[in-house]
Amino acid sequence: MNGLDRILEQIKNDSDNAVKKIKDEADNAVRADQERISKETAKTIEEIAARTKAECADIEKRGESSAALVKKQATLAVKQSIISDMIQKAHARLLSMPDDEYFDLIEKMIKTNAHAGEKGSVKFNSNDIKRMPQSFKAELAALSGGGLTLSEETAGIDGGFILVYGGIEENCSFDAVFSEKHDELQDEVYSLLFS
Repeated sequence: MNGLDRILEQIKNDSDNAVKKIKDEADNAVRADQERISKETAKTIEEIAARTKAECADIEKRGESSAALVKKQATLAVKQSIISDMIQKAHARLLSMPDDEYFDLIEKMIKTNAHAGEKGSVKFNSNDIKRMPQSFKAELAALSGGGLTLSEETAGIDGGFILVYGGIEENCSFDAVFSEKHDELQDEVYSLLFS
């Protein structure tokens, strides 16, 4: 090997060493970047997973809350429907009571609502006048302390009666009583059925 070959050999060795060194540095830089990227990616994935889990839990909680509200509203609607049905059945039952029971109830209502010592009359619907016992007509004056008479006019009501004092009418029909006492009746039926 002559001097030129040794110089060329030395240049080649130096060149190979420089390339190897550059390659090793590049490989080390790539490995370091890969590790850094891998750690950053893992951290980002953990953050996204935690955020997603929290969002899912929030969505689930809101869904459960909404479902509970819908269930509560549906339950309330069913209860209100049952209560309304019970009140309507009670109203219908009053109208279909046997005559003697019906007029016993009317008698109690007149005693409660009549103005003691005042002259007036009582209007009934045409159906109630037809089924009214003769004894009731005779007892009407006594019920109010002698102040009430049976009106010759009929009332356009479902049941019950209308008191008339000096041209002023007091509606004591079952419709009016049920309407006036609606909230109380609802509360009473609710407590009987759902307490």
